[in-house]
Amino acid sequence: MSLQKQIDEMNWWAKMKDKPLMEINSLSNEEAQSIYIHIDTGLSPENLHCDGEISRSAAQAKYRAYHRAIKELNKRGFVAQDCYEF
Repeated sequence: MSLQKQIDEMNWWAKMKDKPLMEINSLSNEEAQSIYIHIDTGLSPENLHCDGEISRSAAQAKYRAYHRAIKELNKRGFVAQDCYEF
């Protein structure tokens, strides 16, 4: 359920800004692309490692969760567009 975790996190921020929420079973291509962007940002070294504040094993767990979410998006027929190389 890594994809759902990403959606939940993004929905938390969307609620704060009174924006529409995403639902895992009715994702649009635009929403999927925003999730890919969110994941791409999370995979940057400084974000992945929380600026050195988390252990290597915790960073590795985050890395695996992001890649599980990518696989879930791909299984749903979405493909990262433009510059995303997953």
